[in-house]
Amino acid sequence: MATRPRSALVHFLLCSALMGTWATARAENWRLSSGLTTRAVSSDNISFSATSPQSDTLVEVNPNVRLTRVSPRLTLDANYTPRYLHYAEDTFDSRLSNAFNLSSRAEIVDDFFFLDVRAISAQRNQSVFNAVPTDTTIASNQLTETRTYSISPAFRGTVRLGDVATWSSSYNVTRSDVSGPVSNTLTSETFNGTLAGTPARIGWQLNVSSVRTESDLSRATDRKRMYGTVLYRPDVTLSLSTRLGYEDANIARQSGITYGAGVTWQPGPRTALRADWDHRPFGNTNVFSLSHRLPRTYLSATYNRTLTSRAEQLLSPSGVLDRYDFLATQEPFASIADPVLRELAMEQFLQGQNVPRFVNVLSPILSDRQFLQTRWQLSGTYSGPRGTVSLSYFRNTSDSTTVGAGIAQGDDFALAPVITQQGWTATYNHRLTALSSVSLSLTSSKSSGRASTGIGADRDVLNATWTHKLGARTNGSIGLRMTRATVTTGDVDENAVIASVSTQFF
Repeated sequence: MATRPRSALVHFLLCSALMGTWATARAENWRLSSGLTTRAVSSDNISFSATSPQSDTLVEVNPNVRLTRVSPRLTLDANYTPRYLHYAEDTFDSRLSNAFNLSSRAEIVDDFFFLDVRAISAQRNQSVFNAVPTDTTIASNQLTETRTYSISPAFRGTVRLGDVATWSSSYNVTRSDVSGPVSNTLTSETFNGTLAGTPARIGWQLNVSSVRTESDLSRATDRKRMYGTVLYRPDVTLSLSTRLGYEDANIARQSGITYGAGVTWQPGPRTALRADWDHRPFGNTNVFSLSHRLPRTYLSATYNRTLTSRAEQLLSPSGVLDRYDFLATQEPFASIADPVLRELAMEQFLQGQNVPRFVNVLSPILSDRQFLQTRWQLSGTYSGPRGTVSLSYFRNTSDSTTVGAGIAQGDDFALAPVITQQGWTATYNHRLTALSSVSLSLTSSKSSGRASTGIGADRDVLNATWTHKLGARTNGSIGLRMTRATVTTGDVDENAVIASVSTQFF
């Protein structure tokens, strides 16, 4: 959150001095690295206001430290960035914003007890109806800080039921804090257990789950589910399943029989299909994905209708386009069997190209309520000898009326109980020389409530950036951004010049 300028500067100098003295740590696959990014954003509407635009220049100084380890017993990726932000014309107070992202999995007892930990802190757009693009640093009056923590101990083992069956279970505790105009805390406890028969042409599986959520702004909810599954695998490329069970919740009209079916088909290394459908007391849920790749092209179509929450959205970073989906099918990444090592290699590649993993155009809905989200997307990526083109169309519908409990307070569902987000994005990355590249992106998105609410926001964002390698460990870039938006208070226009220099110390 906001910190007085002098105090923020002191904290920043201490962090910078500390990281400047660290050296690379290599012992038993441990690696410690650090870097520094300095960025300047000169904007003619730094607050993205429709009524009183103000020009200002934001200067960011962002040191970064990262600790990683990949081993058979422990994988760890911890990243911490204290971001010092100074506004030259004092449009907003200078502040220090702490961002961290931690993901870890430890095998405590060989092939039996595992522990997963996740922690994320970042600034987010307060509302999907704001004009602020995904650059979540400049308009502090429209931002809020979120911190989400998750810990999941999991047991795995075998039990004998005439033949050998496999038992797995996990218990997860998640806490999500939001600081802003309406501060609140959301906590959830989730248990999942699965008893499955040994792999065979005809198999079986029994699942039990329990989810309890509590919030400062609404009453606690409990949801329990048990169902059995019969699986049929006629060959190695095809798997069919059918499910039947019962679900119970402490919400009116949220208990009853559940049933569903699914199919997974992978006829070859280039094509994959998955489809699942379930009837639940609160409505149907669906998962559908189809992907196909050619030597230079990757095509995908997805459709998901699932029950979700703020914590789940924040713990699973996403966007309308995930460049890992395409890179994972290309060499040299496709030959890396370990998924953690493969992701690290893809991340290093994208960092060298100064290209983010996700193309983000949608802000998560910061609500303490559970809600039913329907999402479908069509996307394609073509990679040429010196450039990559991506195009994606998306549509999200988030419905808080179906499964929500309590009264929405201070979030977007208080403005519109059903929110639709739709649009498209196109990106082009081109390598000019061995040392420089250019990227272009154009995004058009629209967020709206039901017609009766009159709430909505349209936003078009154009970005053009030139990146040049200044040294073995240093990259520089300069770019232009144009934002055109229409929100409840009127039209918002913003033009900005953005320059940055990033150095990797070790």
